[in-house]
Order: sequence, then structure tokens, then C-alpha cells
Amino acid sequence: MSDESENTPPRQVDRETAFRMAVQQQQAGNGAEAVRIYERILEADSGFAPAWINCGVALRSLGRFEAGVACLQRGVALKPEDAGARSNLGNALRAVGRLDEARDSHLAAIERDSTVGSFVYNLGLVLRDLGDLDGAIERFDSAEAMGYEPAELKWDRALAFLLRGDLARGFDEYRWRWDIPDAKPRNLDGPEWKGEDIAGKTLLVYAEQGFGDTIQFVRYLPLLAGQGATIVFECQSPLVRLFQSSPNFEGVTIVSRDVDPLPAYDLQAALLSLPHLTGVALVPADTPYLVPPADRPRIANRFKNVHVGLVWAGKPSHRNDRNRSLALSDLAPLLELPGVHYYSLQLGDSAETAAASGFSVLIRDWRSVITDFADSAALIGSLDLLITADTAPAHLAGALCRPVWTLIPFAPDWRWQTGRTDTPWYSTMTLFRQTEPRRWDDVVLRLRAALEARIAEGG
Repeated sequence: MSDESENTPPRQVDRETAFRMAVQQQQAGNGAEAVRIYERILEADSGFAPAWINCGVALRSLGRFEAGVACLQRGVALKPEDAGARSNLGNALRAVGRLDEARDSHLAAIERDSTVGSFVYNLGLVLRDLGDLDGAIERFDSAEAMGYEPAELKWDRALAFLLRGDLARGFDEYRWRWDIPDAKPRNLDGPEWKGEDIAGKTLLVYAEQGFGDTIQFVRYLPLLAGQGATIVFECQSPLVRLFQSSPNFEGVTIVSRDVDPLPAYDLQAALLSLPHLTGVALVPADTPYLVPPADRPRIANRFKNVHVGLVWAGKPSHRNDRNRSLALSDLAPLLELPGVHYYSLQLGDSAETAAASGFSVLIRDWRSVITDFADSAALIGSLDLLITADTAPAHLAGALCRPVWTLIPFAPDWRWQTGRTDTPWYSTMTLFRQTEPRRWDDVVLRLRAALEARIAEGG
């Protein structure tokens, strides 16, 4: 039996049967197969609204956001009174940064059916992205009162509290992360620390999220050691040498995840649970709490020029990477400035773009001397300034108390709060925020003006 070519009309199949098959595939997590079936249905009947709507939802789950919006727009046009379709459209519009349209779509869904808690919750997500944090929390509370109580709602409400600067309440509800699919508990043996007296005990603390989170919250370990506990910290291997070389962590046993065996311990806790467990929502970083080893590579300041490091992209696997990362070409207005030596601390596939796009003549690539965060820390310590997207090097520069300008997307990560150019987490960091979703041009122009002023002042 031969396969049909792309030019062959779809087989005549019962539309409803095919639609049920597609829904089954979609519910089983086979989004790509569901999309293929929806395509066949719509080739035969382009007026079948449910196929457009479901196909749009499936495409969004596959990360094909723009196509998902287009399909959902087609479905809503055919079935304008379908409240669920309008809410799904709102979700898709939010994913592509069309936040005002997303809000209006969710409002239209609620206008058509005000009894569905998920519609109210979805509106809360958009309001949070728009910076209306009180409105978002109110919608989350309303959806919960309506009986819509998934862990994601409590998690998203925690993030809204943190964004608003209500750190104590936010970290209290941060525990809901363990009930959402994205969070992966370590599942270690031994009792969890609940905040009781730990004097004389050995406490194992383990890193649980990305490099940046580990760098940001490792500041809590000396606080625990000061309570008379013996602290063992398990972290990602690329951070081990940096932490071991920093005087703040003398007496803390640093072990590498998946490399070193765990020593005996009495209690264990996740790193980002420490603000709640200690009752200290914020440990300021007015002085460096990380120090690079003396034997790591540094640049020689042989020129009077300003030495600036650049990181323009994070890991593509990050759930919000499409919003927080830039293309190197976005930073071209900075590279035009005379009197600046640029150094790339960019790692991963994005680092290849400097050479491929011809920018390597303007940026010195440091990948060859970076083996771990100890190397990166030493190099950042040699710079006058780091300019970075919201990535781990931003936290590293902040922990080193080095000047760092961090580019923040319109809907920011919780730790950067809203409406401010500084941050309570790092005293030497300045935030450059988007004023519109997914637009970096005005941010880069503000960076350029600030850099020109710095050059004029002598670096």
C-alpha cells in the first residue's frame, strides 16, 4: 500500500470520526499527529470551526504560536459565541506577546460565560503580564472561589505576590511549585527541614532550578551556618569551584550533583525554600558573596577603552526564552560605538552567530577560556561592565558586585518586580526594561545612550 502524495486529495473519511481521532491524539499528548488529522479534516471542510479551534490549541502546545493564533482566529470567526474558543485564543495571543488583544479575548469569553473559573484564571495571567498585579491576584482569587483550584493557579498567584514585592507571602506560596509539571523534586531520603532549630544538625541543601537561581539563593547558606548547623550544599557541577573558592562559604561542604556521593545528613531542604523556612525573605548583597579563584583567566587592561562583556541569549529550553533572549544583531547599535572593547561570554548555539554574521571582528569570543562559572566570574571581574539578557551571568555579576546592565522583557520574571530600574537582590545591577512586548530596539537605544554617557565620563 503506497503513501499518498502531498497533491493527492484527502481520503473521504467521516468528519466526526476523524475529529474524535484527532482529539484522542491531542489528549494523549501527540500534538503533531493531531495537527495532521485536523489538516486533513480542514482540507475537506474549511468551515468546520471545531477543527480550527483544536488545531490552534495543538499548534500552541507544540510551540508554533503564530500558526496557533491564526487557526484560532479562523475558528472564532466561524463560531463567535464559543466562549472556550475565545479563551483559547486569548492564551495563544498571550504566547506571542499580543497582550492587549489577549485581555480583550478573555474578557469576551467571560462575557459569554462567566461561570467558568479557568476563563477568569486565564485573564489573571494576562493582567499579570500587563503589570496589573492587583487585578491578577483578584482574578486568581475569584477563579479559586469558583472551584477552579489547580496547583498552577496557586503557583501563578505566588509569582504575582513576588512581582508585587510581597516577598514573604510570595515565598510562602512558592511551595506550590512542587505540584506543577515543570518542577522536579529531588526526592531524597531523610526528613525535610520544616524550619525548626537546626543547631548541631547536618542540613543538606540542594539546588533545584537553573544556574541563575542557584547563584541568587546560595547567599542563604551562611545564614544557616550561623544557626549552628553543618551545611552540605549539592549544586550543579559548573558552579562547584566558584562556590568552593568564595570565603563566604568556608565551612560549607560543596558537592557536585551526579558526581560526588552525598555525605550523611539529618535534614534536607530545597534551595529556593530557604526564604520561607528561614523567615528571611531577602538577604541583601551589598558586598560580594562570590569571589573567583585567583588562578582563573582575566583580561589584561592594556587599553584605555571601556571593556564590556555581552550575553544576548539564554538557553533555548527555558520556557520563556522566546521573550527574554535577543539576536546578536539587535545589539548592533552598541557595537558601532568607538572606544569600547566587547567580549562575548555567550555560550551554546547562540555563540556561533558572532562569527556567522560577521560580528566576530567587533567582539572577542571568550568561549575557549570558559570551562565553568569560576572562569566566567574571573572574566567578569576584569570587565568594566556586563550587558546581558536575563540569564545566569546577570546573577553572577550581581553576586560579584560588578556593574551589570540587565535587559528585562515586558512581562518580567518575578525577581525583577515591576516599574523599577534597580533591584533589591543586587546593588550593582541596573535594569533596562522593554516598554512593549518583544521589542528590543528602544531598550538597545537606551543602553547605547547610557554607554555613551559612561564613555564620556571616562568609563
